[in-house]
Amino acid sequence: MIQVHILEWLSGYYDSHTTLYQFSELIGSFPAPLFTFLVGMSLFVSVKSQEDRGVEPGLIADRNLRRGMAIFFFGLLFLIFVWMPEEVFSWDILTFIGASLLILFPLRNLSSKSIISIILFILIISPLVRIYTDFHSHWNRWGEYVPSFEMPGMLMGFFANAYFPLLPWLVFPLAGYLVGRACFGNEMLRLPKALLPAGIGLIIVSLVMIFLSSASVVTGIAAGYISPFTFYPASTSYILLALGINVVLFIFFFRLFDLREGEKQDNLFLVFCRRYSRYALTAYVVHHALFLWALIAYSYYLRELYRWQYYGYILPTAYSLLVVLAFIVLFYFVIVAWDKRDGRYSFEWWLRRLAG
Repeated sequence: MIQVHILEWLSGYYDSHTTLYQFSELIGSFPAPLFTFLVGMSLFVSVKSQEDRGVEPGLIADRNLRRGMAIFFFGLLFLIFVWMPEEVFSWDILTFIGASLLILFPLRNLSSKSIISIILFILIISPLVRIYTDFHSHWNRWGEYVPSFEMPGMLMGFFANAYFPLLPWLVFPLAGYLVGRACFGNEMLRLPKALLPAGIGLIIVSLVMIFLSSASVVTGIAAGYISPFTFYPASTSYILLALGINVVLFIFFFRLFDLREGEKQDNLFLVFCRRYSRYALTAYVVHHALFLWALIAYSYYLRELYRWQYYGYILPTAYSLLVVLAFIVLFYFVIVAWDKRDGRYSFEWWLRRLAG
């Protein structure tokens, strides 16, 4: 997340044609699917943990409602104060996560077959909705979404045309909830035998679809399904590839950590990951604000009329990667100091106070 964002902000136009930058963009295409996949999985684990402790169903629902609403409105405030007010209806990942929690909770008791049917329906309907709403007409020539302040445009952005619309991104939290239910639904941790073949199968199917689309053998409506690998819009081949990678990665780490019960699991790697995980929202906001506000301040310092004058025009990619590494290391020490104070006034702390 930090890597792909900082490289875009510092080098996105400086040398975006280089192999190093393009490889960074490719790697950076997969954190968002993983985060949203974990939203669904975390919801299952959270609800099950509360149910096992005997928490009243009404209180569980109230907590989820408040958490989803808090994240959604926090996402709007984030867009206003970090990306500036004109971007408030860009529908970024925080607004999507908040909305997905509100949508997923009422669906949690559906059978696995029903949830799979919803996922398939989203995959089928999403390309058609993009065609109907003329997806690309809502984006400018620099590859940026242009928010609308009229109700029809806002709704189309939220559902289909913005950075993280419900269609098709809702696939990831739904799939994460299913995998969480399959692996953590019983007293004993288990890994369904069909999960690994399913993940590998999704990867193979998506790669075949990408190959066929590059060979230009598919036209018309079918091209909306057998499509190139694109993040904006999130093409069907991209969704399937990211979903397959999510499943395979989860199985790898599940076997490496979850199934090795009783073994010592306090090595430096896990400690590092747990701390960053505990303050993931804070890290997300801080690295955005720090770098974007610095770019704006630099433009104003040089008396440029456009606040984003130097967006993407600061450093070559190799130097930006060093900045990424420096930020990750230095902010980790900030997290350690923050953690010693129980994370007081971090964004996670505020979220707990708002949502319980």
